[in-house]
Amino acid sequence: MKNDKKAIQRTKYILMDIFSALLAWILFFVFRRIEIEYPLIPIFYPIYNFWVVICCIPMFWLFVFWISGYYNNPFRKSRLSELVLTFISVLIGSVILFFALLLDDPVVSYTDYYLSFIVLFLIYFFVVYFCRYALTRVTTHKVHNRILGFNTLIIGTGENAKNIYNQLEGLKKSTGNLICGFISENKKEIAIDKSLLLGEMSDLGRIIKEKEIEEVIVAIDSNNSDDLFAIINQLYSYNVDIRFTPRLYDFLVGGIRLSTIYGAPLVNVLDNKMSDWQQNVKRFLDIFISVLVLLLTFPLFCYLAIRVKLSSKGTVFYRQERIGLYGKSFSIIKFRTMYENSEEEKPLLSSEDDPRITPFGKTLRKYHLDELPQFVNVIKGDMSIVGPRPERKYFIDQIIEKAPYYSLVHKVRPGITSWGMVKYGYANDVDKMVDRLNYDIIYLENMSLTIDFKILIYTVITIISGKGI
Repeated sequence: MKNDKKAIQRTKYILMDIFSALLAWILFFVFRRIEIEYPLIPIFYPIYNFWVVICCIPMFWLFVFWISGYYNNPFRKSRLSELVLTFISVLIGSVILFFALLLDDPVVSYTDYYLSFIVLFLIYFFVVYFCRYALTRVTTHKVHNRILGFNTLIIGTGENAKNIYNQLEGLKKSTGNLICGFISENKKEIAIDKSLLLGEMSDLGRIIKEKEIEEVIVAIDSNNSDDLFAIINQLYSYNVDIRFTPRLYDFLVGGIRLSTIYGAPLVNVLDNKMSDWQQNVKRFLDIFISVLVLLLTFPLFCYLAIRVKLSSKGTVFYRQERIGLYGKSFSIIKFRTMYENSEEEKPLLSSEDDPRITPFGKTLRKYHLDELPQFVNVIKGDMSIVGPRPERKYFIDQIIEKAPYYSLVHKVRPGITSWGMVKYGYANDVDKMVDRLNYDIIYLENMSLTIDFKILIYTVITIISGKGI
């Protein structure tokens, strides 16, 4: 339900931007023909293939706007942020269009170039922003007047939960939270209206499904980290936003980024430390680099596949269930490095002298060549090139017993390589997994494209040096 609402709203913005891009280009085209081209050539002389360009222009602008991160959060947009983001993205797009399409046009003087660029930018900025502002204003009006909202569940029944409920319900302008009720995390204190009590933590899955919950606010009175992370670990398996009061969120991760100045101060624990534009650039680079690597290494890929098939009986590729973004499982793909049916009884971690590893498998692991098929996982969206390494649920359950904060790594896509892998390498027991986790948590709190590039450089050095296990 939540995804449906977001998809519909995102589609509205995309269609509006397509309309804006076409309208702005037509207006600019008319300006060019009348003010600049007319003194030089007959009015009907085709400087551009108008219809070819007009089909490509919207696709170009959609790519620019997507890279900017404008479509990442279709609801709860800040008008000031929307203004600034539109200005910057249109400016960058106008510069690219100017050099790609207009720089070689015949002109009377160089002043016409400056005039063309200024008019191109102004037309696009005002047309795009006006259309976006109109749609955002309509959406904001519906949210503030509770016409449009998000079914919300509050975990907690003490004073903290009661205060959050009163703040949200007492707002003249709604933030969009439609409170469906409360869940009790313990039976000690009930400060809220008991008629709004929907059940206990054991009923969480049923209530989220029945009430079509889209957002969960954690407002427990306890500061016990085990209690907090136990709740997060349960919520990650559901497709809901998870929000905390700043007091609890700061206790968890130490640092708050607010997105609105209205209403109760709530922070989304799923927020990525990367800005929206960096997240989209990262995803674009993930796909581009993965496709490039698979194309360039195709002969090597085929050679390795043949060698794996000849090395021992079994399949070429090994698929294994791992836990990824938001706690969802996916099938990771590797070249098989072990003998067939090496884990018949229970999952086991490998070691340097593991007898289950084939002779050729040791070579693959030494140079990380067994990871090559995972670029397919990246293209599918299961993984990123850089991110915390995904683990199996069997080991995650053991890690959480020693490090409950492990669930924080599910905020981002898992990666082929990570800071923990570069610094610590493969882990052959749970204690080493916990030690490696510390690097992943530091990465989460300092995520940036710069950090990703540094990790990639160190990974390449590691691969070349053959430090596999």
